[in-house]
Amino acid sequence: MKNKSAKPQKKTVNVVAALIFEGDKFLICQRPPQKARGLLWEFVGGKIEPGETGPEALARECCEELGITVSVGKEFITVKHQYPDVRVKLTVYLASIVAGRPQLLEHAAMKWIYPSQTAEYSFCPADKDVLKKIYSVYGKRTDKLKTGKYGERKAASYLKRRGYKILERNLHTPFCEVDLVAARKDVMVFCEVKTRLNENFGSPAEAVDERRRFRYIRAAKYYAARKDVTVRFDVIEVFPNGINHIENAYGEDG
Repeated sequence: MKNKSAKPQKKTVNVVAALIFEGDKFLICQRPPQKARGLLWEFVGGKIEPGETGPEALARECCEELGITVSVGKEFITVKHQYPDVRVKLTVYLASIVAGRPQLLEHAAMKWIYPSQTAEYSFCPADKDVLKKIYSVYGKRTDKLKTGKYGERKAASYLKRRGYKILERNLHTPFCEVDLVAARKDVMVFCEVKTRLNENFGSPAEAVDERRRFRYIRAAKYYAARKDVTVRFDVIEVFPNGINHIENAYGEDG
């Protein structure tokens, strides 16, 4: 005997979305105010139409919503979510723009954000697990890059205030990348910049190990080979509350 009181099951709607990175930032879009979940943030995408594959639907949606042509890569994550009005199965693909620049053809706004910035925006509930995975895969790497760049800017400003001329930033050599090369009078300083936003992981200078020192020494000899200068190796520790400049942190013998 059938249970007449049982509610009919809502059909699952299959939707796709694109995770598009530009450098260390990814693209998010704000839903139009007149639509369900209006003004919440989401990823560009939409429903899979009959006869379409997921990648085909995503390429079409990106063109319709943002006026861009994308290359759809591998699947990033699939999640299911029950909204009051609809149950969705959301598949997110990695994608890259191959033609055009994003335009606001349907959305209220769009932003390029770092993985660490997602808490600043109100996203559609179905995107919760997507955002968690984005941060677990990309967040720590991009946060580390941002922290390093912040420290290098602070260190460069500190040296300038003390009469140094900044010769190079992020100098690439066959041996390593040197954070800062500075000069004052006839002294050329090769600076390793170490940044900590807290002190939970020990002193920044402790991260400059013997292998790193050896590479810096070789890089200095390569860069200053024909220059009549005295070479010095410094470590600059950058903390939230100040800078610790360690002059002559090590010599040419390491």
